[in-house]
Amino acid sequence: MKVCVITEGNLNKFWAEKLEKTGKCNLLAFGFNGLGLVSYKSELEGKTEIFHDVAGLSKATGSVVISGCDTDTYGVFRHSAVIADKGRILGVSDAAFSLDESEFRAGGSFRVYETGTGRIGLLVADDVYFSEAAKVLSLCDADLILCVYNRAVSPMTEIMARSSAFSCGVPFLLVAERFVSAAGVDGEVAYSSRKGINEFNLKLVKDYHKITTRRRGLFLGQ
Repeated sequence: MKVCVITEGNLNKFWAEKLEKTGKCNLLAFGFNGLGLVSYKSELEGKTEIFHDVAGLSKATGSVVISGCDTDTYGVFRHSAVIADKGRILGVSDAAFSLDESEFRAGGSFRVYETGTGRIGLLVADDVYFSEAAKVLSLCDADLILCVYNRAVSPMTEIMARSSAFSCGVPFLLVAERFVSAAGVDGEVAYSSRKGINEFNLKLVKDYHKITTRRRGLFLGQ
């Protein structure tokens, strides 16, 4: 799969000024730099057309387009990610976990999106730190897990992404502002960069681990 990740500048600026500098790709992803704050009220009233722009870019490029954003649902703020394919919005995923004190609330359940380039499971922001989040998406047969991250990436952030790829047997793509990292099912880094525009190939190869455990004590089955 050909991937293009934009880690600086917003989506419309890239569309207007830099799109011609990139080749055709299957997946075009932005961090939270892509859209900024999206108000559902303004979108519904037609005062803004931010989601329409995401859908339009997916149609113009023939790519699956994903971007992080902060959403305002009538005063309730969440970290989110929107995904579009073939000129239409497939959905918006919210962060299911929130670390420490924040004005941003945790959102809805996890979801795997059926796209023209494969089944993509979306994680948002602090979801990357919870291995059970990636596990849910892998059990839902995701071909790729993509996390749009909203802060400066620490070594632990990338370690958790690589760990999820290995333990769940699904390639993991971490997209943040001025940083992108892709890990294969062996947990090794397949691509990592702090460039503004990144183009690389990512193999959608999954793996399944046979796991056994030893327990002490007496366990009675049904």
